[in-house]
Amino acid sequence: MIMRPFLRKNKLDFTEKTERFIRESGMLRQRGSVTVGISGGADSVCLFLQLFKLKERLGIELKAVTVEHGIRGDESERDAVFSKQLCEKYGIKCGIVHVDAPAYAKKNGTSLEEAARKLRYDAFLKNTAEGDCIALAHHMEDQAETVIFHMIRGSGVRGMTGMRPEAELQGRHLIRPLLFATKQEITEELERAGQSWCTDSTNSDVNYARNRIRQIIIPELSKINSGAVRHICESAADIGKMYDGFNEKIDAYLKENETENGLYCGKLQDADDYMRGMVIMEYLRRHLRSIKDVGRGHIDVISSLVKNGENFSYDLPAGAAVHFEYKMLKTAERHADSAFFAGLEELRETGAQRVCLADFTLEFLVRDFDPSEIKDIPQKNYEKWLDYAKINKKLCVRNRRPGDWFVIEDGHRQKFKEFCVNRKIPASERNEIPLVVSGEHQILWVAGTDRISADAKVTEDTGKVLVIRYSTSGGIGSNGR
Repeated sequence: MIMRPFLRKNKLDFTEKTERFIRESGMLRQRGSVTVGISGGADSVCLFLQLFKLKERLGIELKAVTVEHGIRGDESERDAVFSKQLCEKYGIKCGIVHVDAPAYAKKNGTSLEEAARKLRYDAFLKNTAEGDCIALAHHMEDQAETVIFHMIRGSGVRGMTGMRPEAELQGRHLIRPLLFATKQEITEELERAGQSWCTDSTNSDVNYARNRIRQIIIPELSKINSGAVRHICESAADIGKMYDGFNEKIDAYLKENETENGLYCGKLQDADDYMRGMVIMEYLRRHLRSIKDVGRGHIDVISSLVKNGENFSYDLPAGAAVHFEYKMLKTAERHADSAFFAGLEELRETGAQRVCLADFTLEFLVRDFDPSEIKDIPQKNYEKWLDYAKINKKLCVRNRRPGDWFVIEDGHRQKFKEFCVNRKIPASERNEIPLVVSGEHQILWVAGTDRISADAKVTEDTGKVLVIRYSTSGGIGSNGR
């Protein structure tokens, strides 16, 4: 629960206010190891000093990590050394982690801000253990900035709750003990203590979105109302309480309708638009690596398509996608279709060939067939026998292509797409199915299924049989289709 900021009439000193906020929010109820993320800036220096003063009373073991992002050259190195020396002055171990945020941003196509944040949190995770606390120095202006940023990005109600005093991240507890304090209160506390700090020169660069909010928008709002920051934070706290109540309904729906195959949306199609959008947003939050750039527009489109009920695929930012088929919504990593192909020239020459592609293996063998074996023909999805004389000798193994078909029992052709629709095979999985193909487009066998081309079936007149065995990386077996 987010606590309301303390009123100025409270006579507690800054450290006492910090302790009260920590205890009332319950962020250190488990005690144990607390690692401070310290950058050398005023906020993190203040947080470190407060936790050092309180570590005995709170019963915690204090550590620190400083991350040098590779952005500001000598200045960045200076800040890291300052942070380490400050911690050592108080007898606290501080590790320095060097990362290359510009290189990461270029490689992954993200902003420098996002790259630095990603690498910073990765460093915190690598230097802590499951169950540990990671203390971050966010304060009231940071909270107001976050709320505004989420609002203009279209992050919905959850985004307007801002940052919580505590949150979970891969088994760690993220805590924000200074979320009650203003920037001015923090710097005044450091000045009273005679403690210096470092200044990050990039904080004044308004080309960064958050800096623009911090340097331009918030000061303008404060001109309209001097309590703008405090009021934004109070509103975020109130919205957070309401959201938590509504979120119980969302959790209940997800618990009832989520399976290993995705989210069943039968009931969701009939829900009101707001509820449907909130459930979809929470589902994405739990299953995508990042929803940073997923905004209201994306959710509205997905919600509308789900309500419509027709199958669809929809691309999301950061290489993600969602697929909706047969009332099931599921997330996926978006990637270009990967083609695979293997010719069977060796089979024609030697009568045997083994093909290993992706995570599957197909073994081919041509041998004589005795009519008495007709009763022994396997009916298993991982082994099929075909009449070799009825097969065009231009054979290959590949994934689907437009125009692929096979012959069904009545002699008619059925397209591979129609077969997949009838078997309810999701479009996202169809490109990964190995097909044994004769000529340009005739499918002899959809590997791992019972479907073979009817005109290649073995009869008592068969002279030679083509035996095909299919196995995956997990061993011989069927994919259940």
